Amino acid sequence: MLSEKISQWRKRKRMFRDLWDTLTENSPKDPKEFKEELGIEYDEDVGVSLQSYSDLIPQGKKRPRGQ
Repeated sequence: MLSEKISQWRKRKRMFRDLWDTLTENSPKDPKEFKEELGIEYDEDVGVSLQSYSDLIPQGKKRPRGQ
């Protein structure tokens, strides 16, 4: 269950980063200033580490895909 949530978190984080990079690629504004103007905070900005949550999952007990 936790591993599914972390996997979804990673997926959504990657999707947002890809979208954000596309939006700011040709923008005349500085991406950091634009992010601040919109009130967007990355996990790292608020001290949240995805890795720390991944470390909570026991290693060696991989579930088969699709289950």
